[in-house]
Amino acid sequence: MGKKSNTGKNFENEIRRSLKSSRHIWWFRIQDTNDINRFVKVAVAEKQPADFFSVYRGRPIMIEAKTSRNLTSFPLYYGRGRAIAKHQITAGEQLVRKGGISLILIRREEFRNKKCYAITPNQADYFYRKHGKKSVKWDWFEKNAYIVDRLKAPLRWNLHKLYEQVI
Repeated sequence: MGKKSNTGKNFENEIRRSLKSSRHIWWFRIQDTNDINRFVKVAVAEKQPADFFSVYRGRPIMIEAKTSRNLTSFPLYYGRGRAIAKHQITAGEQLVRKGGISLILIRREEFRNKKCYAITPNQADYFYRKHGKKSVKWDWFEKNAYIVDRLKAPLRWNLHKLYEQVI
């Protein structure tokens, strides 16, 4: 049986490398609740608002990383669970109200043609409240999201440029 790849963790590693490669961004990884509970069986970890917290030009920025192998659209649900957790959208909206920035990075996992889009918590909330569908076509992201430039060797994303666009 072949090894199953974990695209979500791979994307998080790409984001980690992307943040690490910019000398203008201060950042840290927010440990996943599932990761903590896997190692400490008695721990009751709170739900985390995002995967990464960073500061750029004095602005706090949260990043949540999501990925999908679906070639036609980004699924809003995995079974009964939401692809983007409600508490992550709420925490992002709260940070924005306090003057920070919150981004949800969504990577389209296509062999040799990975793409990354950045949306706001407000846009994610729209998907779940008004969109009325179970997925969002990639065309919507091309028209309405920030497109994050790809850096090569090793695969990274130009978060410095994205932060400049968002600020």
